[in-house]
Amino acid sequence: MIRLPYFSRPQLGVIVLLGAALLLLYAWRAHVLIPPAPPPPGTMSLAFVEVAGPVAHPGVYSFTRPPALREVWAKAGLVGTAPDPDKTIAAGSRVEVTPDGSYRVSTMSGAQLLTLGMVIDLNRSTAEDLAAVPGIGPALAQRIIDYRQAHGPFKKIEELEEKVLGFGPKKVALIKPYLSIGGPANRD
Repeated sequence: MIRLPYFSRPQLGVIVLLGAALLLLYAWRAHVLIPPAPPPPGTMSLAFVEVAGPVAHPGVYSFTRPPALREVWAKAGLVGTAPDPDKTIAAGSRVEVTPDGSYRVSTMSGAQLLTLGMVIDLNRSTAEDLAAVPGIGPALAQRIIDYRQAHGPFKKIEELEEKVLGFGPKKVALIKPYLSIGGPANRD
């Protein structure tokens, strides 16, 4: 017969308190009970632009203001003059340089935008971009895209609550800091 150790009441109390403290620490670190705080809107004053393609230095670059294409060209290590040197590239853009020296401008992926503290445009994003928002998974993202294709663009973020199944006031409040309508300047 195996004899179990005997613990006094004070010893059991300490064991229970330590166990509860470990569970709370785990819940806090894993964001089980309280989701992480979203980044405060407008805290990033940098303009981030991604450069891809056959360039010497591909990657994401920061500028103090939205850069001209010549500035992006120089950061990427491209030799020669940019096709439209004075064209302003918006923050959150992806400049893909082609082998023949031309370029295409698109938007960075939703995951990259969120990582950089930027918002995702609710009316222009893909389902993959929307799925990167905490609180929106692939199914809700697809519902947003389906609604948008059937009924047109959203006028305000709160419309999700009324028009897309799966959104309530709490979920809309949770995701609102990560979304915009028409770009970073227009947040309502």
